[in-house]
Amino acid sequence: MRRFLRHRFTWSGRGAGAEDPTADRASMARAMAFMYASAASLGLIAVIPPNDPRVEELGVVATALAGFAVVALLVAAFDRLPVWAFQCLVAVGVALVTLAIYFDGRAASTYALFYIWVTIFVFYFLTWAQAAGFMLLSGGAYGVVLLVHDSLASFDRWLVAFGTLLLLGALIGLLRRRMQGLIVRLADAASTDALTEALNRRGFDTAFDVELERARRGDRVLSLLIADLDHFKHVNDSLGHSRGDEVLTRTARVLEANRRRIDTVARIGGEEFAILMPEADAGAALVLAERLRDAVRQDVSDDDVAITISVGVASFPVHGENQDELLHSADHALYAAKELGRDRSVVYSAEVDDILTGSASWRLSQGEGQLATVLGLAEALDTRETSKRGHSQLVGHYAESLARELGLRSDRVERVRLAGVLHDIGKVGVPDSVLQKSGPLTAGEWQEVRQHPAIGARLLEGSELEDIRAWVFMHHERPDGRGFPSGLASEQVPLEAKILAVADAYEAMVSDRPYRAALPEETAREELQREAGAGFDERVVHALIAVLDREGRSLVHT
Repeated sequence: MRRFLRHRFTWSGRGAGAEDPTADRASMARAMAFMYASAASLGLIAVIPPNDPRVEELGVVATALAGFAVVALLVAAFDRLPVWAFQCLVAVGVALVTLAIYFDGRAASTYALFYIWVTIFVFYFLTWAQAAGFMLLSGGAYGVVLLVHDSLASFDRWLVAFGTLLLLGALIGLLRRRMQGLIVRLADAASTDALTEALNRRGFDTAFDVELERARRGDRVLSLLIADLDHFKHVNDSLGHSRGDEVLTRTARVLEANRRRIDTVARIGGEEFAILMPEADAGAALVLAERLRDAVRQDVSDDDVAITISVGVASFPVHGENQDELLHSADHALYAAKELGRDRSVVYSAEVDDILTGSASWRLSQGEGQLATVLGLAEALDTRETSKRGHSQLVGHYAESLARELGLRSDRVERVRLAGVLHDIGKVGVPDSVLQKSGPLTAGEWQEVRQHPAIGARLLEGSELEDIRAWVFMHHERPDGRGFPSGLASEQVPLEAKILAVADAYEAMVSDRPYRAALPEETAREELQREAGAGFDERVVHALIAVLDREGRSLVHT
């Protein structure tokens, strides 16, 4: 029994607490129980010594026992009582205090002090309007009992007592509001980064938990961006930490200014930021990541230092089911962006882990290391296709043969072959759900696919692959100007990009795709010849037909 009482009288509420006392039934019950128990005990003690003949001791004892009954109710069932029940118990308390004054038989009864306890409770736990209502109830009850005992002679006593209660209540209410504001400010300070005023890691974790739970319950997507400033140590070392703090502050402002209204920005490390994007898949997140990356480069950089940022993208539920998995995926995508040369955005996929696992053995020099990384990425991307053969490698073979047939120099032939291997590297930014879709693509999904040449060009930026980068960017342009991503006319597109277009189209047609089985070689030839001059360069199509006539299917195994 003692353990039970200790537990019930020392319970700690998990409600809103001081921020919203009316929602914390445990704190309300504990305060009310102690007040009722104390008042009832004092009432019983007061009748022990001889009293004034006017005191009805049995009435006082009955009132005290009623108070103990309320205490028993609170201890046994406080967690099952609705909030409005506590308001009813306050009214019961006012009634019991009034009865105690009545049974005391004197207008100057000390039991009137218990109205102060009621005042403290209602102005701390209830709203201003509710507290004012109970003050009127207490004042009216006290006035009635004074009239019963002393007619109008005690009006001054009532006026002073009621005015004192109102003043005390107002003071308690103001102190409560001040305390609530202080708690809110302390909570904000605990979850806010002092330098950038963005959320800190603690605030980010809380927001992440909320958004993730909302995404689960609503069966919705949620994306996470992890962004890291490139070569930030150089800023601190060369320009000083005060300048580094300025760069961090400006970066946070740029991220805040360019996010969507429902997104959350946090600084989760030294120069690392995170952005939560509710109801955004990987494609939408990549678009925002690129916008943020461009904004940082333009708005944070100045004459003294060029600031760039790398971004990793992961989405729920495709890339992780919980916070740890999504952070892991976004971090790995960020590291891949760093490996690929920085100042770029990468969406997480299974091949990103393959790159990171083998990247150490690829780093021969900065240029060779990046080339090896993008080649590894292109090879790993083939695992996302349902084709039994490596699409990128085969396009490279076809492109090499076409370049030779068209009389390009041997060194140029090798560059074209390499471009064929890398032509689809931008699909790292296209979700698996789009790449592997077995039915027709929606307009939005087509828009995502049409972005992959531009994404590929960005991934190849800043390396010794500038010529290949341009060909990759333009390999889906058409002679009639209806291609993508820029709708360039035929004379604006280099021959090497036209070679990639034909090699890519032919290999795709003769291979199994998610949306159809492989076409016969003759059918693929006829399709290319039908589109020659409009969809594909006529000279390149004729070169492929010549190569196929001469080498046939053995071309695949060269």
